[in-house]
Amino acid sequence: MPRPISITVDLNAIRHNFNYAQSLGAKHKNGDSLDNVSQTMAVIKADAYGHGAVATARALDGKATLLAVSSIEEAVSLRQNHIKTPILLLEGCFCSSELSVLDDLNLQVVLHNQHQIEELLNTSLDEPADVWLKIDTGMHRLGISAADANHTYQTLANSKNVRSIVLMTHFAMSDQPNHTFFKRQHEDFHNLVKELSTTDQLIPNSAANSAAVMSAPESHGTWNRPGIMLYGISPFDHENTFSAPLIPAMQFHSKIIALRQVNAGESVGYGATWTATQPSIIATVAAGYGDGYPRAAKSGTPVMINGHIAPLAGRVSMDMLCVDVTQLNNVKLGDDVELWGKKLSVNEVAQWADTLGYELVTRMPTRAKRIFINE
Repeated sequence: MPRPISITVDLNAIRHNFNYAQSLGAKHKNGDSLDNVSQTMAVIKADAYGHGAVATARALDGKATLLAVSSIEEAVSLRQNHIKTPILLLEGCFCSSELSVLDDLNLQVVLHNQHQIEELLNTSLDEPADVWLKIDTGMHRLGISAADANHTYQTLANSKNVRSIVLMTHFAMSDQPNHTFFKRQHEDFHNLVKELSTTDQLIPNSAANSAAVMSAPESHGTWNRPGIMLYGISPFDHENTFSAPLIPAMQFHSKIIALRQVNAGESVGYGATWTATQPSIIATVAAGYGDGYPRAAKSGTPVMINGHIAPLAGRVSMDMLCVDVTQLNNVKLGDDVELWGKKLSVNEVAQWADTLGYELVTRMPTRAKRIFINE
């Protein structure tokens, strides 16, 4: 029998979550222009946040009209697997030679610094490019300054190498939509869009990531950019009403491979960091940090066994972890263990490891077999 650990990805859940994101965009009404329905791309960078980029792209075929990845390598992988949907390079081109394949691979490209802009303007292209001009509105990670936006936009608009331009920015605090910093970023970007627009219709623009799609409809633009929400994971620190319709797509499961009695005063695991305060039953589970479970998870981290929560006991090992099942009834070898999934949120596990659900799902190694549900 193979080692009993698996990662199941429910592609139906991803489709459901995409439909939910799309429905939120459809409710958008821009007060400064005609009534608009925001288009919804699917952000599938980092192997679709660990869920499988090719499988996700296939699942969203006919739904998402634009996919977003972080690099040309990710885009090439999709094309090699016969994915035909247009693709946006979120970090742009890392060298000028990549510009020559934009048209062949049906890629759109983000421009976020002057070097990229100059390379595009000075390169001989067979066909003009569809570009997304990124504006830094306060995150200070990527993007040109708002002060340079007007001149840069006009320069690109007048270039034979440019077919179309979308203005974009990225929010630093969209998970706190009432925060003054978020409101200032949104206002600054919206004002810039209006400034560069010459008619009653705003120029194409994009700002809303998952948190903004879900909680800040005023930030919805021509394009929304949902990422983590597509995989059923809330972008907020705590589950809330916005998160309720999401269905987690990844289920991380294993089984109990050993059970033992531990006397009061006896310890469990490396470093003897957990000690029984009473006679206890310890279940050993075939899952560890070599499988993607966070080593930083503390004793007490919830683990679901047969539909009931029990606490992690001691340090996580490379291949195993231990759970205190003293309070559970009828636990036996081979019982199912949900490490995270539809019943136990990956965000809850992440909090016990002082990290985010984003990190846990995107760093999953290939050792655990992956099963795709596509009914």
